[in-house]
Amino acid sequence: MGADETLMTFAVAIYIGVALSNFFGAITRDLVTPLLGGLFPGAEKSLDNIVVNVGGMKLKIGDALAATMNLMIAYLVVNMTLPYIRMYAPVGGRR
Repeated sequence: MGADETLMTFAVAIYIGVALSNFFGAITRDLVTPLLGGLFPGAEKSLDNIVVNVGGMKLKIGDALAATMNLMIAYLVVNMTLPYIRMYAPVGGRR
C-alpha cells in the first residue's frame, strides 16, 4: 500500500470515527436519557443536569455518565460486529 492510500485510509477512519461518535451521542441523548428520567429528577432533558450531593459538595456527574454510556454502546457495537468484520475483511491482505 502506498503512502497516498495509507493517508486516505486514515482520513476515512477518522471521518467514520467522528460520525460514529455523533451517532452514539444521539442514542444516549435521545433514547437512554429519557429512560433515566425516572431515576434522576431533572434528567429528562439532559444528562448534564444530574447532580449528586455528597455532604456539602455537589458533584455534577451527568457529563461523565453520558460519556460512559457512549463508551458502553460503542463497545457493544464493536463486540457484536467484529466477528463479521474479521470474516469478510481479513487483515494483512489475505482475502
